[in-house]
Amino acid sequence: MAAALFARRRARRQRERQRKERIFHQRITLFQMPESDVIKLYRLPSHVILSLLDEIKDDMEPRTKRSHAIPGLTKLLAALHLLSSGSFQRAVTRNVGISQSALSPALSAFLRAMMRRVGQYIHFPQSREEIMETKMDFYAVAGFPNVIGAVDATHVPITPPSDDEHVYLNREQSYSMNIQVVCNARHVINNVVAKYPGSTLDSFVLRRSRLYELMEDREAGRGWLLGDSAYPLLPWLLTPVSNPTTPAEQRYNAAHSKTQNVIERTLRVLKSRFRCLDKTAGSLLYSPSKVCEIVVTCCMLHNLALRSGMPVEVGAEGDDEHLGDGEGLEDGWATQREVIRSYFN
Repeated sequence: MAAALFARRRARRQRERQRKERIFHQRITLFQMPESDVIKLYRLPSHVILSLLDEIKDDMEPRTKRSHAIPGLTKLLAALHLLSSGSFQRAVTRNVGISQSALSPALSAFLRAMMRRVGQYIHFPQSREEIMETKMDFYAVAGFPNVIGAVDATHVPITPPSDDEHVYLNREQSYSMNIQVVCNARHVINNVVAKYPGSTLDSFVLRRSRLYELMEDREAGRGWLLGDSAYPLLPWLLTPVSNPTTPAEQRYNAAHSKTQNVIERTLRVLKSRFRCLDKTAGSLLYSPSKVCEIVVTCCMLHNLALRSGMPVEVGAEGDDEHLGDGEGLEDGWATQREVIRSYFN
């Protein structure tokens, strides 16, 4: 009798435990939210999110037939919320409605899907029409001619791997990845290099980039990049005059500064839009390679937001510590002097 009673109690406890295990998180859908909340949480409007899902659905939709498999939209929303908020995973899972253990695979799937499509979202102007439009847009900023891009570096905080910790330590004595970004006058990112640790000089990142090779191979006069004093002065990369002594040099520097500010503003917009990249959200708790994928993906999403008509909103002002060698070449000085003589006298 006692044995039978014990068996019934054990069976009842097992049934209760099974019922508890089958309590699933309530999953949030776009259709349950006001559009203002969608943009606040995910940084993109609903129709753009759904269009993005349609593009990457083969990478995001579950391959299992389980009735409670996580839908691709839920995975996408979880990844977008994590990137936009910079919140700890627990907060994201609470807002989106998936378990903490499911969030990391969802983010990984999204990053893989986006990295397969980088060229669709980020590309440097190549055609004559693109180059001319870019030059005209930059000229409208401050009268600086022939500019096809503004380049700058920004640091993204990282928790470094223990074996190579020192190479991620930047001049501010914090750990980071050094990210090179080029944009046009409309704040669209058209080139990004995300693979070097925080101790790397900006000029080193540039010289090892595909962009450097591209600009070196271009025909003379097809356009210049503008960079700050962390970069070398080159025939296709114009930097400020270090000690302007003439009115023409001062006008050149003023126009350079105002035009160069486009990339500084772009980086502030990027980090304001995707808080995971900003130091105020703490350091990213992922491997360096995954952090780089996150950075590139955020740049792609930034361009997607601009393409969809999202306003350019800037958060708190803040400049990164720039690491440069300040070197210059005679050809670069010659180009700079010719620009000053021809356009700023």
